[in-house]
Amino acid sequence: MKRIVINTKDATKFINKEGQRITKDVVQSIIDQSRALSVKMQDDMSTAIDKGPVTFTKRAVLFYYSKTNNGVKNTIMIKDIQAKYLYEIIVKPESIDKIVPTSAARLDRFGNIAGLKRNLSNGRYKVVKQGTKERLIDTNAKKKTKRVIGLREEKRRKMVYDFYRNGEKGAMLIIKDIKGTFTIKKG
Repeated sequence: MKRIVINTKDATKFINKEGQRITKDVVQSIIDQSRALSVKMQDDMSTAIDKGPVTFTKRAVLFYYSKTNNGVKNTIMIKDIQAKYLYEIIVKPESIDKIVPTSAARLDRFGNIAGLKRNLSNGRYKVVKQGTKERLIDTNAKKKTKRVIGLREEKRRKMVYDFYRNGEKGAMLIIKDIKGTFTIKKG
């Protein structure tokens, strides 16, 4: 686009118009790239989960933006209900007291003991304390070696996906070539 500027009034008008267009393009580009980052983070988190995520976890990442008078505010976050559920595997791992299945236990597709709650309530599974150890016993097992299906112990869930580190890294990639003032907040 070749444009000849005759006077300062035309030059000012041209610069203001082009500046507004460039700002609008940059803001839209940041929104599009941030949305793509949120989709990538969801996909990476889903891929990192062993045996695949449940549907509840597949829809955990939320992206929204709001335009301000001098820019745009993009937010990538984990939805509230999912955040409580996923906190230990994407932010900070904590120890949990849990029944860990043995090789004799029948597992569901997520690695949990199949029918645990139902079988505890109807009496098929019993928790037996022996000293400091607790064992989960299947009372209907045919062989003695197959009776112990779980041991209670403290277990630390490993961190599957570092949400903040990956989000910050992605945000830095988005804004690395753009000159201006940026604020990145965790929280």
